[in-house]
Amino acid sequence: MPAPCRRKAERSDMKDNPLGTEDNPGTGTEILRMKGITKEYVMGEEISHVLKGIDLSVREGEFLAILGPSGSGKSTLMNMIGCLDTPTSGEYYLNGKRIADQSEASLAHIRSKEIGFIFQSFYLLQRQTAFQNVELPLIYANMPDRERKRRVREVLAKVGLADKMDHYPNQLSGGQQQRVAIARAVANNPTILLADEPTGALDQGTGRQVMELFHSLNDEGRTIIMITHDRKIAEHADRIVSILDGNISEGDLDDA
Repeated sequence: MPAPCRRKAERSDMKDNPLGTEDNPGTGTEILRMKGITKEYVMGEEISHVLKGIDLSVREGEFLAILGPSGSGKSTLMNMIGCLDTPTSGEYYLNGKRIADQSEASLAHIRSKEIGFIFQSFYLLQRQTAFQNVELPLIYANMPDRERKRRVREVLAKVGLADKMDHYPNQLSGGQQQRVAIARAVANNPTILLADEPTGALDQGTGRQVMELFHSLNDEGRTIIMITHDRKIAEHADRIVSILDGNISEGDLDDA
């Protein structure tokens, strides 16, 4: 892949400040803060410590990669960020809301409106067209019919699929299916795009196209948090946080 990282020098300035606090230049309003986040699982008489006091801050408009190998805790951290799981201890604030204080209904609303999920396996409904797949979360959000259809056409055109709206997933390539998934994720204008190994099921060329789309979305001001094990993919981000054995540090694993 071509030299993907656009602000490597800027990341190096943040090396000693893994929280990404206000001392870091070039960032907007803080929209996510984790302080002392732990996650433990009881397995018989043993306790598995998966996350060990995670401190993390993300600001509006950042493109952040969380880089780590299998078993590092990155998927558990992603579930915490996405409000799909709750920590054993610690504080998590998203857009000013203390997540521990939220009801199940409020958490469902946050997952629907605040976070746009993009998964490695696309998770498209096979009996629904690209248009219908993107429209579904907007139906759940009670968006009026005319506005909803306009929005679906708009986001599908943005990801380069204006001519594929009526195609079913099995009529689309892997890259096109991931573009549908990205369109679905951005349709509700979420606070954060949370991408889990977004190129993991794609060939290198198609993966490059998807990352170019991520750059375009970030250039529009969208905040992106990308989970990956692939250093080359992580280097597309403006900032890398590495996770290993449940601990995070600023920068590449080789630099941490």
